[in-house]
Amino acid sequence: MKNWKPLLFLIATILSVQSLAQNKKSRLQPGRLYAGGETIFAPRLGFTAKVPDGWQGLLPQETEVFSLSSITSVFGEMYVFGREQGDLSSMKASWANGIDFTESIRLKAKDPVISNGILSSEVIGEGEVVNNGNRAFALAKCNPSGPCVTVLTLIPIQFYESIKNVAIKFMETSSFEPPSNTPLHADLNWKEFLSNKSLLAFVDKNGGSKENMVQLCADGTFTSSVKKKGWMKKENPKYNGKNSGQWTVEGTGEQTKLHLTFKKKDVPPLEVTLTIKEEKIYANGERYFIAQSTECK
Repeated sequence: MKNWKPLLFLIATILSVQSLAQNKKSRLQPGRLYAGGETIFAPRLGFTAKVPDGWQGLLPQETEVFSLSSITSVFGEMYVFGREQGDLSSMKASWANGIDFTESIRLKAKDPVISNGILSSEVIGEGEVVNNGNRAFALAKCNPSGPCVTVLTLIPIQFYESIKNVAIKFMETSSFEPPSNTPLHADLNWKEFLSNKSLLAFVDKNGGSKENMVQLCADGTFTSSVKKKGWMKKENPKYNGKNSGQWTVEGTGEQTKLHLTFKKKDVPPLEVTLTIKEEKIYANGERYFIAQSTECK
């Protein structure tokens, strides 16, 4: 995005248990679904905000945009972008001139104003793929230390005023503190990160394939499903098929040991080295994807 390129909206302890205290301040975590009332914190921007009631938020892995969507009958969406340096006056001028949002959509602010430290404006979309059934509203706020945060809201016409007010409150109640350059995952709590999550890997190589799925529940239990074809069937065959048992994990930081103890007596315990690097998860060097578990209660 020209002149408005999103900065990764900060991450470090990933995907904690949904039942954590809603007012606990922890770093924004990719892949985790945030419920209404939960606090999000982006250290590198020094930005803290709260998910509105009746909304949910998500930072998809390997993306740079935190998205919020209404789960009520009054629908709307908000997209939160960050930038390392900026000021509202220059942003106001840029918005008024128009910004290339994508290759096919250009956004232009309609009468942008700065009031009480917040830049805001209705935004007009230009381009062949613009949905004329929606209206858009944008806000921006800057940390005195430099970083700025922008919220772009997409709203069905009939809900414009209601959702616009939610976006304004989201920004007005947010706050800044001095940014921190602490390594993203220096304090990653792996127990919180992995609880109620699914780890998934798929490999297709030289006529063989395997699909591994592990569901790690907050109560310390797990289920696994390992499907293999071709020559890969002969690799660690005792772990093939469906299994269950107990799991534990050690320590904090960028690397940890995951221990799996199986219910079946003929399946030996398994120790796996987990590493997070550039927001990617690796198990014994093999790439895994992580998502909210659909099986854990």
